[in-house]
Amino acid sequence: MSYLEVYNELIRDLLAPESGDLELREDNNGLVTVAGLSEVEAQSTSEVMSILYEGNTRRTTEPTSVNKTSSRSHAVLQVTVKKQTRARSLVETESTGKLYMIDLAGRERRVCVCVCVCERERECVRERD
Repeated sequence: MSYLEVYNELIRDLLAPESGDLELREDNNGLVTVAGLSEVEAQSTSEVMSILYEGNTRRTTEPTSVNKTSSRSHAVLQVTVKKQTRARSLVETESTGKLYMIDLAGRERRVCVCVCVCERERECVRERD
């Protein structure tokens, strides 16, 4: 897995902050990658969560009136899952999938959502700023 943030048009590796600012690169096939982005291997869900928490502590934050630790950056978490299978013929095959989770920095506002159950068992939802 890898974890990066984009803040003020700069890309930083949240799992290897000592790597400094990173750059986007495009190869001859049009594949865009982040040069120098680290990949960390995890074997369990708890390891993934631990790595995610570690990266989150390195995100650029600033207090707002709504949230004391509001993230000011966009973040991209990439999880690569590999599955190896061995058939009876002892031929090993590998399947790979990639999951990208993106947290976009945005405007925070107070939203109050009120749900009430009325006498006739209808639900009323009201939203206000």
